[in-house]
Amino acid sequence: MAAVETVFRAAGLGNRPKPNFFIVGAPKCGTTSLHEYLQRHTDVFMPYFKEPHFFGADLEGSRFRQFRNKPARYLKIFRDARGEKRIGESSPWYLASERAAAEIHDYDPQAKIIIMLRNPIDMMYSMWSQFRYSGNEQIETFEGALAAEAERRNGARIRRAAHCVTGLQYRKMTRFCEQLPRYFERFGQDNVLVIIFDDFRADTAAVYRAALEFLGVNSSFRTTFDIRNPNKEVRLAWLQELIVDNGFSLMLLKDRLTYLATTHSLVPYAYRTRAVEGVIAAYTKYERRSPLTLELRQRLSSELQPEIDALSALIDRDLSHWYLNPAED
Repeated sequence: MAAVETVFRAAGLGNRPKPNFFIVGAPKCGTTSLHEYLQRHTDVFMPYFKEPHFFGADLEGSRFRQFRNKPARYLKIFRDARGEKRIGESSPWYLASERAAAEIHDYDPQAKIIIMLRNPIDMMYSMWSQFRYSGNEQIETFEGALAAEAERRNGARIRRAAHCVTGLQYRKMTRFCEQLPRYFERFGQDNVLVIIFDDFRADTAAVYRAALEFLGVNSSFRTTFDIRNPNKEVRLAWLQELIVDNGFSLMLLKDRLTYLATTHSLVPYAYRTRAVEGVIAAYTKYERRSPLTLELRQRLSSELQPEIDALSALIDRDLSHWYLNPAED
C-alpha cells in the first residue's frame, strides 16, 4: 500500500473522500480559473479551499505548513464531496517542488495530473506582482527582485512574513524541463495533461472540454468562462503593513480564514464564504499591470530561449513565440 495512504488509514481516515486528480501548477498560469470552472461540473468536486499544498515537503514558507503532516485537516476540505467521479485539488507549487510528484505517486499511483504552463517571462512578472500584493515580496521593482535571487539563496532579503520563500527564486520556478519529467516518469504521459495558457485564453471552452475528457467525465457539460484572478494591488497600504508587521501575509491570513469558513459548521456556508470574500475585497483593488520595459523583456527572452526551446522539444510544441514576440502584460 502507498505510504501516504497508509498514514490516512492509520489515522482512521481511510473512508473519507480523497482527491484522485491534482492541478499541480504552475502558478499564475490559469490554475485558479480552471479550478473554479471544474468546481461547477456535476461529476467533479473541487473544494472551496484552494492550494492546500499537503504534498511537497521541500516547499519553504509559512503557507506550506498549514496541512503538512496533518492528514485529518487536509481531508476535511473534501468533506462535502458526495460521490462525484472525480475529486481534485489545485496546489500550483507542487510543480516547483522536487518531492511533490513522488509523494503524490506514493499516495495514488493512478492519480490524474494537470499541468498549466505560460510564457515564463509573463509568469515571473505576474508572480512578482502577486507577491507585492500579498506581502511576500518587499523589493519594489521586478528587475530588482530578479537581481536579488543570489542573495536570497543564502537567506538574505527575505521578510519575516514571507509565506512563499520558494517562489522568490523566480527563475527557478520556470524550469519546466526539470519539473515536467518528474510527473511524466512517475505517472506516464497518458496520465498527465499539459495545458498552455495561450490556448486556455484563446479558446477556453475547447481546453475545458479537453480537460473533462482527460478526467473521464461528461465533456458536454457547459458553463460560462468569466475572468478569474486578475491582477491585484493593495487598496489599503496601512492594512498590509499591519498584517506584515505582525509576521503574517495576506495569503496566509486568507487561507486561515477560508479554512475556518469552509470547515466550521455553526454558521451557514454561504455566509461564511461571503465574509472571507468581503475581507479580501476591502483590501484589494484591481488594476492592469504596467508593461515590462522592452529592454528587460528582450534580455529575459535571450536568457530563457534555451529553456523554452528545450520545453518545445519535450512536449512537441513550438513555443518560440514566447521569446520572439513581446506579449501583452
